Amino acid sequence: MKYWSLIIFLLGSIQLFAQIKDAEIEEKDGNKYYVHIVQAGNSLWGIHNLYNVNVDDIVATNPGVENGVKEGQRLLIPIIDKSIAIAPTMTPEIKHVVKAQETMYGISKKYGVTVEQIIAANPSTSKGLKLGQELIIPSMDAAKIITTIPLPNKNVIISFSDTIIDHLVLAHETLYSISKRFMVPVVDLQSMNELKNSKIRPGDIIKIPIKNEKLQKTEVRVVKPIDSPKDNITSLINIKNEYSIAILLPFFLDKGKGYSESISDVATQFYMGAQLAIDSLNELGLKSKVYIYDCLNDTLSIKEILDKKEFDHMDLIIGPLFSDKMTFVAKWCKIHSVKYVCPVAANMEVLKGNPYVFAAIPSDITLFEGAAKYLLNNPEQHQIVLVKPINEKDIALYNSFRSAYLNSPFIGTRPKLIETNLQDFKTFIKKDGNTFFVVPTLDEVTAKKFMNSLVASSNNVTGTISVFGTKEWLTYDGVSISTKNKFNFHFSAPNDFNYGHDSTKKLAKKYRKKYGADLPKMAVQGFDVVLYFCVKYLLDQKPGDGVMSDINMVQKGIGNGYENNNCFILKQQDFEIIKLMETNESK
Repeated sequence: MKYWSLIIFLLGSIQLFAQIKDAEIEEKDGNKYYVHIVQAGNSLWGIHNLYNVNVDDIVATNPGVENGVKEGQRLLIPIIDKSIAIAPTMTPEIKHVVKAQETMYGISKKYGVTVEQIIAANPSTSKGLKLGQELIIPSMDAAKIITTIPLPNKNVIISFSDTIIDHLVLAHETLYSISKRFMVPVVDLQSMNELKNSKIRPGDIIKIPIKNEKLQKTEVRVVKPIDSPKDNITSLINIKNEYSIAILLPFFLDKGKGYSESISDVATQFYMGAQLAIDSLNELGLKSKVYIYDCLNDTLSIKEILDKKEFDHMDLIIGPLFSDKMTFVAKWCKIHSVKYVCPVAANMEVLKGNPYVFAAIPSDITLFEGAAKYLLNNPEQHQIVLVKPINEKDIALYNSFRSAYLNSPFIGTRPKLIETNLQDFKTFIKKDGNTFFVVPTLDEVTAKKFMNSLVASSNNVTGTISVFGTKEWLTYDGVSISTKNKFNFHFSAPNDFNYGHDSTKKLAKKYRKKYGADLPKMAVQGFDVVLYFCVKYLLDQKPGDGVMSDINMVQKGIGNGYENNNCFILKQQDFEIIKLMETNESK
């Protein structure tokens, strides 16, 4: 295996060299340049590594690159004979002993270094981690690399920060084509994803280490120490003495066409919780103007709102509560560079190509990825059986669970995943052992059919049978509460609303004092969403845990928006819903 990795590395090096050698050469003003056409996934950092040319030389030769590289852009890369001399300062080494269930990625995040740096300091980790293994951690003094490039009357500050994205493998892609697109060596992709070879399949999700880059022109002034640049999310909003926040909700105050009492009630509850969050933000020192709008449920009313004068300087927009109207607002926010929050469940298509959008509720896909990570690391010894649904819409959930279970980092021998269907699953019931059935379906008929069949097939079973479904099963009349209780029904949810929690009791007391009413779930959602996004992106502080939603935003690929990846694993036990854990790697 050692020699095979070496061969792959050498082949990768030869292919990159061939790519440079075959590049068109252009002569200009007595100097020679490679001609590089930017492809999707290319970055300034990758181009700098590929041609072994300083970033400042690339920027100085290509005016406009300070605004970022774009697909199809034609760049001139100086042909010069010098090596890159950019290296962060290293502090003394730290030693880390690998604990149960730790991953390379988790350790890298704990110490603020990259996976590649850990592997470089510990070559044996290229074959995976072992319990009790001692690692040398090269702690970094500087998490970002900053280069200052002189231009006429200006400076350009370029900063790079390490990040990792999840990439869904498409039908036509190979590991080499992905490495070429994102300008990351094949061996690095293999190490990051613990791949023994270069075989990947459509639908797989692989982690790709990249460099986030930020280029900013600044006037030349008296030299002062340069503060570390903020992450690219926070930098979308400028620091102000006072911020403008818009909340769009379908109150239907005048009733009229499209009026729904239930929708109006939900909007009012959200607003009441949001107002409590605004009170808390005032106590934290946030100075803001908050605009509340009745957006009804039609695009015309939303357009009229967005055309108002105050939106010329809006910093943050939250709402509305309808998925199709979210798409309309998201497009406006992208054009006007305004941060936008989808406060309730949204179509994840709204995130594509729009880095200004933040989905506060994780998608069903993300929830089932969380389910896979939970079962993969479940300390109890269960036989895991994945049941393939019939409904075409459910196949995406099935694939997301399967991919996360088979590809998530894992120390030791990965527990076997048995795959079956609705007709044959009964053959995998262990008579005297523990069986965990995963049934990824949002269809009530399918859920009812499975549970009825399970009841009929489990009479003589002495072991434990558990079922992992979706949160929607709680509302299905066809699946009784007693049946769910009998089979230890589990599900993954975006939040955990429980009146018994101390945080819920505290908020309920404030709510009753202010409004003289009991605290509803949608009011808690309004409180959590408004408080989190204002604290993090306006006050630039680390938010605490929410009352029912612990939010953790993750970008869904380069140039796309952000999704909350935190989910709760809940279980019905003794006819009560209890929380087992949260699947959030940052916690």
